[in-house]
Amino acid sequence: MPKISAPMDYFPLSVAEGEAFCNRLEEITQLKTCIEQLRPVLLVSPRRYGKTSLAIRAITQMKMPFAQFDFFSVVEESDIEKVILQGAGKLISQMETIPKKALKLASELFDGTNIRAVLTKVGVSIEINRRKEKPAYYVLDILEKVERLAQKADKKIILFFDEFQCVGDVASNHAMESVLRQVAQLTKSIAFIFSGSNRHLLNQMFEDRTRPFYKLCERISLDRISEAAYSKHIQLAAKAIWHTEISSQALDAIFSATARHPYYVNLLCSRLMRGKLPDAEMVNQIWYQYAKEERSSVSSETELLSKNQRKLLTILARVGETKAPLGSEFIQKAKMAKASIEQSLNFLEQKDYIYKDENGSTKLLDPLIQVVLSEDEW
Repeated sequence: MPKISAPMDYFPLSVAEGEAFCNRLEEITQLKTCIEQLRPVLLVSPRRYGKTSLAIRAITQMKMPFAQFDFFSVVEESDIEKVILQGAGKLISQMETIPKKALKLASELFDGTNIRAVLTKVGVSIEINRRKEKPAYYVLDILEKVERLAQKADKKIILFFDEFQCVGDVASNHAMESVLRQVAQLTKSIAFIFSGSNRHLLNQMFEDRTRPFYKLCERISLDRISEAAYSKHIQLAAKAIWHTEISSQALDAIFSATARHPYYVNLLCSRLMRGKLPDAEMVNQIWYQYAKEERSSVSSETELLSKNQRKLLTILARVGETKAPLGSEFIQKAKMAKASIEQSLNFLEQKDYIYKDENGSTKLLDPLIQVVLSEDEW
């Protein structure tokens, strides 16, 4: 594996690969087992917790052909169809790397259907001739052909559906979900990975007994990475850059500021690694500078909340955490009616503004929002 020299490489703000990937050993093992056994799996966590990095890490280690489908931008069923078409084309190009042979393979695969393959600069592209059938019909056809392709090649393949909650949000009649479930249940060659960041919508899709995906998947929930794992990773980077470790006080300051939220650990550490060996004071200075830079964006986001929701979020930011948000002590601090607190709590939890930690304490999920709303401390 090539050595990484650039500071940002250890702490990327997008997909973490190679030496930039930190820990998640248990989750990788579990995911690889599901892939090997063709058991559909659901990856769940808040946004920017590293779900995509985890999936790509496991997929890469499995060394199997795969297609990734990102549904973040879909607004109608035809968009879902397009995303799956694009992924299918890339998958065929992986399985046959010579462009003309890949085109021949795709053309034979979709012969006799309204689906056709064309060769582009980036590989095979799959297109659909205009028709009357619903997008779900063609998605089923595409996935059945992908299954046939895998069997013909005597290979297992992986289909990774990212931001999958958007499919349920767009396709209100659940026809697309029904099609995907049908293929996932009957497949002999395809490992299905579903991932999403809106846990409320995903729970509706996968836990509602009236929905097609009810009890289909093994669930892997991503929590925050441990201090021990992060410490090892950060010190590895420190030795590569400064040829020495950073102090335990500086590490504590990093964990205190970011609350071990994966995105913010990477963001803060990437800034730290641009300068000299940091102490705890420098860690805090850089974190608060970042908070000042992002104050307006946090303000814009919280302005979308109702008055009570924004007030409750601010109170929670200032107190840090509470085990009894409906208790008399917290109600007195918040100066809100119990019913209003309960209603706001439910909304904020659904939207991933707050969460309950392993000790049952209610906290803000995003440490940036936390520090901006409690800015009287800095």
